[in-house]
Amino acid sequence: MDFEKSPFHETYIRAAGAVAYVAVVDSKGDEGIGSCFHIGNGIFVTARHVVEGLTIKEVATTKSAYLKEEANCDAIAPRRLTIVEGPHFGPENVDVAVFRVDLGNTPLPAISVSQHTEYDLEEHDLVLADILILGYPPIPYTTIPVQVATLGQINAVVRVRHSPASHFIASTMARGGFSGGVALDRSGIALALVTESLGTDKSLVETGYNSLLSITPAVDLAAEKYGFSLNYGVPGRYSETLVAMRFSKHETTSLSSYVYDAHIYVMDDNRDVFVEMTCNDDGVLQAALDAFAAIVSPRVHKRETGLVWFTPADNPAPAKLIAAADSARDQFLASRYLEVATEHSNWQLDTWRGD
Repeated sequence: MDFEKSPFHETYIRAAGAVAYVAVVDSKGDEGIGSCFHIGNGIFVTARHVVEGLTIKEVATTKSAYLKEEANCDAIAPRRLTIVEGPHFGPENVDVAVFRVDLGNTPLPAISVSQHTEYDLEEHDLVLADILILGYPPIPYTTIPVQVATLGQINAVVRVRHSPASHFIASTMARGGFSGGVALDRSGIALALVTESLGTDKSLVETGYNSLLSITPAVDLAAEKYGFSLNYGVPGRYSETLVAMRFSKHETTSLSSYVYDAHIYVMDDNRDVFVEMTCNDDGVLQAALDAFAAIVSPRVHKRETGLVWFTPADNPAPAKLIAAADSARDQFLASRYLEVATEHSNWQLDTWRGD
């Protein structure tokens, strides 16, 4: 029968077979359920609180999986999976975990993940983006775990007190068991994972919304523990950004988390290097430039109020560029700017050979 299909239908078909449930049991014997999703090479992402301190009883998919986008391609049946490594956790205040399963000789489709970082996110990014969330909330009276698909929208990008990572407020109902599930854009890219409802222990949950953790910490953790790579075989994400930092004054951060007053950006693609610094206080900017120049001599190409753009006068090692950027950062911090977003890349350190 020819039913009307959602614009997300093809995205759903491609992703559903890569999302699994995690059945757990606590020390009292009480059972629970959460969600996880495959990002490649047997690596699964879930929320930390889904598995931490609990015994993982079972991980399994419940939907047919398709390795090709073409219609009528062969389907891979749902199956139970065996964990061979993990779960591993990142920082205590980041609700993410990764583990690896044995896929044997039967592959499993992988969900592509966004390459955005904390540094990349600006004031209006992702707001009103349509998303698809897949997970396994418990459904009364069903005999087996059931994958649920729900559509929503990112309504705000926020920083929270209890975590250094960005969170997205989404207009989908928070349900237990969805934790660890994936939030996809229309192209099927994972933007985030489900972590919590909007509420605290002492307040009512804001119904109709939930909180999603940006995918960035999951990529970083998978790269650290398993060498997970988004491209070029480089662990984590490949970026020409060697180091980048954003800063804000207290007056700004008290009103907006994603409006910035200054930044340092060092680009190094293993061939060319350039540095850009901006600041709304030109005196502070000059002090930061002087601090950088004390370690790496600059050849300034553009200097105007609030901005300086330059290249190194010689061919410094990436480690020396990072040290110079850190010295410039210290000038911003000494001037009562807050460091609110940072991005680092490590592959340049591993590949630099000098002249």
